[in-house]
Amino acid sequence: MKALSIPERWRGLPLLIFSSFIFAAMALFARMLSGQLSVGQVVCARFVAGLVFLAIYFPALRRKPRFGHFGLWSLRGIFGGASVYLYFLCIDRLAVGPAVLLNACWPIYGSIFGFFFLKERVSGHLLGGLILATLGAGLVIWGTSLETPALSFGVGAWAGMFSAVFSGAAVVALRALRNETDAATVFLSFCVFGLLFGLPFALSDWRPITPSMAWLLLGVGVSSTAGQMLFTYAMGYVTTALGGVGSQMTPAFSWMLGALVLAEPVAPLALLGASVCVGGVLWGTGLLGKLLPLEPQPSGRPSP
Repeated sequence: MKALSIPERWRGLPLLIFSSFIFAAMALFARMLSGQLSVGQVVCARFVAGLVFLAIYFPALRRKPRFGHFGLWSLRGIFGGASVYLYFLCIDRLAVGPAVLLNACWPIYGSIFGFFFLKERVSGHLLGGLILATLGAGLVIWGTSLETPALSFGVGAWAGMFSAVFSGAAVVALRALRNETDAATVFLSFCVFGLLFGLPFALSDWRPITPSMAWLLLGVGVSSTAGQMLFTYAMGYVTTALGGVGSQMTPAFSWMLGALVLAEPVAPLALLGASVCVGGVLWGTGLLGKLLPLEPQPSGRPSP
């Protein structure tokens, strides 16, 4: 029996979905710290954990960072750092679900930026999947908010919307960098500039850290590092738009964790939205086509 060749996009898709779950856990930890620590402290904890990981990673593998285009490398960190601060500010002001939904709109901006700067095409089924997945994420939040209304268009909501814009720009820079460098070096930019961005806010509003808060901060740092490394690696095999479709699982996972851990109400409309979200991912990525018989491949060596 011949071994089936796996398209590159299938190498990244499972990691994208898994990273979405880890990012949902990170949002949950951050929300549990709301009102106890400043947003700057939570942001710094995320990036300090990432830098500690990289300080072990590079020596352990006897590698050095490959910066590639330094200006592009810096932009990835600057855009990413701004996005994370605004995202955590949104989580601090809103519930987990609405905050994650607002940030999850980044594929809209990422696809636009990717079209203009990376010349990436957005196919019909991918666009349809993106729309369907985003609609499903919206249904999740709508169904949840019927029980616990939390979405108000104040500072938190504006922060969430602008975090999506910066996230889209950061992912496009990440996508461009992955053609000339490795995932760890891209992640290094994210951590360095993100820490520089969050440190002034942390120092200006420093609050005492109790042991229980320290454990939650560790959860934020570890989950964000694992999720970001997986996401960065996966983006080397998919387009910006496809990465956006896969990441739309994060709002559904966030709702699920909120219901299980924080005892948030489980609304039928939210269950429907989670199903629609999964359907959008399957449709947009073409995964449903994998359930059909594969067309026979011509024999012989593939052309280069």
